[in-house]
Amino acid sequence: MRGTPLTIEQILSWADAYYAREKTWPQAKSAGGPADSSSGRESWRNLDQVLRKGLRGLPAGSSLARLLAQHRGVRNRKGLPRLSVRQILFWADLHEERTGAWPTDNSGPIEDAPGETWCAVEMALSHGQRGMPGGSSLALLLAERRQRRHRTRVPPLTLPQILGWADAHRARTGAWPVSTSGTIPDTGGETWHCVNNALRHSRRGLPGGFSLAQLLADQRGARNHLDLPRLTIKQLLLWADAHRRADR
Repeated sequence: MRGTPLTIEQILSWADAYYAREKTWPQAKSAGGPADSSSGRESWRNLDQVLRKGLRGLPAGSSLARLLAQHRGVRNRKGLPRLSVRQILFWADLHEERTGAWPTDNSGPIEDAPGETWCAVEMALSHGQRGMPGGSSLALLLAERRQRRHRTRVPPLTLPQILGWADAHRARTGAWPVSTSGTIPDTGGETWHCVNNALRHSRRGLPGGFSLAQLLADQRGARNHLDLPRLTIKQLLLWADAHRRADR
């Protein structure tokens, strides 16, 4: 890591030039590091290490990601700011006022917090990240803290109820629902994604430990692409022979 002394301003100027050229900010793993005519070819990985270890005249304890977050406002995924329930509810209130509906974990980017997404908030609430205790969800938080304004609290679910919704979906679309099938009509905002999560994680009165695909495979004979039956050479040959006879 020996070389000529560096300054923060110099590294930032190289980063600005990289962004102007590549339309994205450099990372430690980025190729095409800046050229330094006085000390040969620099690399972003070396610059990251210099910032971390305090070499070449720079203080220690930083990194390329932290430097760009501090001086250029670049989002550092490994150093995301802490969240609070109050902050999440504030964003949710603004979302509801603007759209007329409460956000869900698949509502996309949070318009009032650039760089944040409702999916990231859901993960923090569920897994105890970014200062959250964990074991919750966006839906549960809104039901508990906004029940006076929330038109429907999150009610318990039953397997017959889910199967009824699935039957209606198939009658309407010709296909069984999957976790990405979106909102379930006439349910007050239920989504197949949330139903799948409830089945997997034993939420809302369900036994848990399986998925929507597994439930439909067991109860409706739907083909589960993630759990297909094993095949044998004998079976494949029988199918091939039957296909050949049918073509004659």
